[in-house]
Amino acid sequence: MILQVPPNIRTHALLTHAAAAAAGAVLAGVLVWTLSPGLRHERSRHRLDPLSAPPSAYPWTELPEPAFPVPPYARFLKDRTIVLDPGHGGRSDRPNWKRGPTGLQEAEVNLSVARCLREFLAAAGANVVMTRDADVYLHVDDRTDLSMRIAIANEARADLFLSIHHNAADSPDANYTSVFYHGDVEDHPASVDAARNIVSGLDDALRLEQRLGVALVSDFEIYPREGFRVLREARVPAVLSEASFHSNPVEEQRLRDLLYNRREAYGLFLGLARWAQAGLPSVSVAPQPASQRRGGELVLKLDDGLSSRGGLGSRSSNIRENTIEVRLGGSRLAHFYDAKKPELRVTLPPRAPRPGALYVDFANTFGQHVLHPWIELGTANE
Repeated sequence: MILQVPPNIRTHALLTHAAAAAAGAVLAGVLVWTLSPGLRHERSRHRLDPLSAPPSAYPWTELPEPAFPVPPYARFLKDRTIVLDPGHGGRSDRPNWKRGPTGLQEAEVNLSVARCLREFLAAAGANVVMTRDADVYLHVDDRTDLSMRIAIANEARADLFLSIHHNAADSPDANYTSVFYHGDVEDHPASVDAARNIVSGLDDALRLEQRLGVALVSDFEIYPREGFRVLREARVPAVLSEASFHSNPVEEQRLRDLLYNRREAYGLFLGLARWAQAGLPSVSVAPQPASQRRGGELVLKLDDGLSSRGGLGSRSSNIRENTIEVRLGGSRLAHFYDAKKPELRVTLPPRAPRPGALYVDFANTFGQHVLHPWIELGTANE
């Protein structure tokens, strides 16, 4: 299922030229193949014997034959809401703005990759929302544009917001993958979980020669104590990928190729599928009288994202008890964990707290954290 952008934003993207864009990308790929023989993969060379060839005989940067199967574990993405944000767009009138050495626009590549990723996610049964599906912006003001993009994910209470980008540097040689989360590493653990898996997927798919020592990066590294607006304003798990550098002349030519865009999208898809396979924990409030919640106990149901699947391992505790954290207004609250149910009993202060003040988090066996850890006290569903 593919969800549409809300009407107030969809008006910015009524005209879509997917067929023309795909045809142009394919044509560009053919030209790159013809004019840049150095970029081609040598498939005519003698095949190595996989039983006797040493690992060093296989060059890491040689991409495998293109094949994009949906792995069985991708089924855990079913019914998950993923918001894809193809970065930038609608600024083609700005000369040399976010373009490669020969003029390739980053925004075009971001959209091409997002469209391919949407196809993979839809095949796995995920609900996909695109912040844009054409070369448009959501607002003429850059800051408002970014706020509107993340607002789509917040309003949908998405399981993940993924902003897709390609990097640039003064040095034309730079070309590596980085995936960003917001703030300090302990601030948004569910975002870090997703980013970690996306890094792995992109590494497998693109086979870039360069590698950051730490490819999982806080956006504070770029804007200290502020970060990226599109991540800072997120109320859902949110990450931003910089798969490679469009400022690198060789990489720019690869990014013109729709097949290469599809490889990148497949890497993102595999990362997301692995993220979902590891379980996506959640917390909910068990039914109880309102009088009991004020100055008494609050009973929370904990779902590790794994046990409900059944089978071997489902009867064991998949919640790491020492990772359970409950906070109210910055203060830790006393709680009791019943692993058999599994439930969490939290002792509330006498005065009823303001809505949205209770934070509850834990990690499951795979180290995955609660997607939506904020509990709004006093709501009807309690």
